[in-house]
Amino acid sequence: MQAGMTIGRRRAWSLLLLMCLLACVSCNLSAIPDDAPTLFEGPPVIHIAAPQPNQTFLAGTTVIVQARVENAGPDLARVAVLLDDALLGERQAPNETEAAVLPLTIDWPTSNTGQYTISVVAERDDGSAAREDVNIEVVSRQRADAISSTEIPASDTQPSTIPPDTASPPSSLAPTSAPENLGPRSVPGRVVAVANLRPGPGVASGQPLGSLLADTAVLIVAVNPERDWYRITYGEGSDGWIDAAFVEAADITTGLPVETGAPPPNPEGVNLLVSSIELVPARPVCGQATTIRATVRNSGSLDSQTSPWVSVKAHLLSDQSVIAENAETIYLSRLNAGQETVLELSLTISARFGERQQIRITVDAGNHILESNENDNIGNSAEFELDRGNCA
Repeated sequence: MQAGMTIGRRRAWSLLLLMCLLACVSCNLSAIPDDAPTLFEGPPVIHIAAPQPNQTFLAGTTVIVQARVENAGPDLARVAVLLDDALLGERQAPNETEAAVLPLTIDWPTSNTGQYTISVVAERDDGSAAREDVNIEVVSRQRADAISSTEIPASDTQPSTIPPDTASPPSSLAPTSAPENLGPRSVPGRVVAVANLRPGPGVASGQPLGSLLADTAVLIVAVNPERDWYRITYGEGSDGWIDAAFVEAADITTGLPVETGAPPPNPEGVNLLVSSIELVPARPVCGQATTIRATVRNSGSLDSQTSPWVSVKAHLLSDQSVIAENAETIYLSRLNAGQETVLELSLTISARFGERQQIRITVDAGNHILESNENDNIGNSAEFELDRGNCA
């Protein structure tokens, strides 16, 4: 009897000791140090708080851009604000406090009327990046009379009573002055598709000044010597060059003045090109991922200061239609002059087996970098006939 009581006491003490040990383990697991480092994985996340999408501003006021970069972290290499892909402002290594959320504010004094895209870009040291765009419109005082005043915010720092022609526009957006007298040799025209407006004839003349929508009415006032670019005016005297293929002229343009436009930028600069493409397997299989190794080189004399995106598409050779493309945004890391890198990409083609195809890689697909040669950004793989695999 006494022996049975002793065993019972021992079991009770063992059970009590086990419960205490479990309680201690539980306490230790939940005790995470307050100074544990925060992990920042994946690209940063951008939210633009102001301006609002499709917001309207009066010419001569100031647009205040407010945004925040989430999932920021200590390896945030660069934050930039772009206006129609032209640099409005940037800061290198901006996150000195290693914060998770980084706010930013920048002001843009408007002058020229038109539609604009404001973009915020954030890049990490490893080349991963994020971008968010917002479209706005700047209108003249005459048009503002037809819009509710609540839709046109007036700047706190620049009153809306300042005449538009007294404000100083950013140098990258300042258009060429329109001729004082267009004379009888101007020809009315209509834009037939969305097209960029350039400072001179040709994409090598510089970054776009903006873009014009289809059905925009324009006046053609000059042509280049090759007659494949038009200098046009539109709206209230805004001026620029546009590819003639995007304009339908109401009359013949043979009597228009011939102009060469501003000289192109110095040929020395950044030049990104795809020097080689390797497919694994060499003959892609329908429904299965193909590994693509693309060698990209900066053959220019200047370092690339930003990370452009890369487009990956499979084309059917019979009609050049796109039958597959990479849905994920891929960014190219910044390359110094003469430097090259190998991008390892993946693409799955699930259509048109037994037909001739080709995979094409385009660097700087958004045309965000002004290059010495804008016409060599596309690289083509060897042609192949898609293997049927398990596709029906």
